[in-house]
Parts: sequence; C-alpha cells; structure tokens
Amino acid sequence: MDERVERQVVRFLQLLFEGKISDAERMIEGMEKRSRGTELNGYVTVLKGILLSYTTDDRTSLLHRVYSSDDPKKELESFVKAMAETDLSFDDSRSPVVEVWEVILRNFDKLPTPHRFRGAQEDRQQRLDQTG
Repeated sequence: MDERVERQVVRFLQLLFEGKISDAERMIEGMEKRSRGTELNGYVTVLKGILLSYTTDDRTSLLHRVYSSDDPKKELESFVKAMAETDLSFDDSRSPVVEVWEVILRNFDKLPTPHRFRGAQEDRQQRLDQTG
C-alpha cells in the first residue's frame, strides 16, 4: 500500500472514530468512485466493512473485539500477526484486509479511541488505576 492510500485510510478512521459518520461515508464514496477497476478497490471494500461493523455496532467484529479488550493495542497486534501469517501461506500477494489492519496497527497511537468505546475504555482505565 502506498503512502497516499495509507493517509486516506488513516483519515477515514479518524473521521469514523471521532463519530463523524457522514464524513466517513462521503470519503468512502469518493474513494469508491476513484478506485473502480483498480487494485485499490479491495482497500475500499475493507473500509466499507469496517464502517458497516462500526455503524451497526457489530459485537462479533474484529473492531469490537479489539476495542472491548483490556489492552486493545496488544489484542490488535495478536490479530494482525495471525492474519499476516495466514495471508503469507496462500500466495505471494498481499490481502487488502491484512494491509488495512496493519495500517491501523502502525497508526494505533495516532488514532483516537473510537467514540463508541470511549466510556468502556475510561472505565477499564479507572479500574486498573484503582487496583495498582
């Protein structure tokens, strides 16, 4: 994935996680129009899946599992590692799914906590602070 696409992925996630759903949807629509018939279409499909799982509050989604855990970054690292290893076992090409989640992991500290998970994250942090 090139730098420009990575920046777009990060910007999309920032909008989504800040609760700017309409802006994130518009961004996806623009990306979708520009990516038709190109290799970028796979990335757009992955982002649409993340958007759908986020807006429907899909509790079985990877996004939900990561941000509901006690250590979201560690949970994400574990998932990305497993996905990357599995992806390598198929062929020489890289899956857009793996690449998008690698971008999320690389930029984890730059991304805001998703607005839907902020309360739960704050509660967990308070419990951790109280226990030591």
